Amino acid sequence: MSVAHRKNLFTYSLIYLFTSKKAAFTLAEGATHVDMFDNIRRAAFTLAEVLITLGIIGVVAAMTIPTLMHKIESKQLQVGFKTAYSLLSQSVLYLQQEHGPGLKTYYTAHGNLGDDNYYYRKEELYNLFNNSSHIKVIGKCEYPAKIRNYNNTQDAYTSLTAGGKEVIENAMANGMCVNILVNAAQITLAIDTNGIKKPNRLGFDIFYFYIDNNDVLLPEKMSKLYTEEELEEAANQGLHTIIRGVPCSVKSKQTGNGVGCAYYAHMNINPDDETKGYWESLPY
Repeated sequence: MSVAHRKNLFTYSLIYLFTSKKAAFTLAEGATHVDMFDNIRRAAFTLAEVLITLGIIGVVAAMTIPTLMHKIESKQLQVGFKTAYSLLSQSVLYLQQEHGPGLKTYYTAHGNLGDDNYYYRKEELYNLFNNSSHIKVIGKCEYPAKIRNYNNTQDAYTSLTAGGKEVIENAMANGMCVNILVNAAQITLAIDTNGIKKPNRLGFDIFYFYIDNNDVLLPEKMSKLYTEEELEEAANQGLHTIIRGVPCSVKSKQTGNGVGCAYYAHMNINPDDETKGYWESLPY
């Protein structure tokens, strides 16, 4: 084969190669690639769709997260209450063992009205209580803000105020704060189940108990829910209305509302609706 013939054959081969590849890329095949691109594009989300989805997630989160947080906090408060009640019960048993029966009769003995030391044995009780191994006092609890009442309608009346500040005399090593008080011919124990940490509200983390005539520690309980008219009438008669009826109700605006909540917390009964549990329906 001559050199010229071989050159022509190579030239024809190149022409055939390029023309055949170009012809292989047909319009139909090109259309198939476009369809695949459209399918991918249709499977993706637009910016508007993403923003709408995020907005819906945000609304749902805003509605559910506070409820979830309240449930968690309520459970923590319930556990704290049970622990506190157990601790105080052990402390009262200690008082019985150290003193003997008749705690209320002995320690609420009083002198003449107007005496500087009206309940003249109360300091003896305070010292005995503070020496209990269950208490383990490490200091005082001084609150940075006012304690609030049960339904958070106003600053609470408590027996914990001293020098214009909210103070519980005994800060315990376990983080709780407790006072034992002798007043109105009664021995009362007030306890904050989580110390000065929030919520610092009566019926939430602050509860009242008392020692009865049989030396038994009992939780305070609302005796009557007074109406605003009844409280006004009592005030006009010069009667003390702050904790009248030992209130525990979302309907009460008394500053002492919550003093009578310990019983309902212990029984896990809503004071306004017995079909509901106490801890699941705290008035946040």
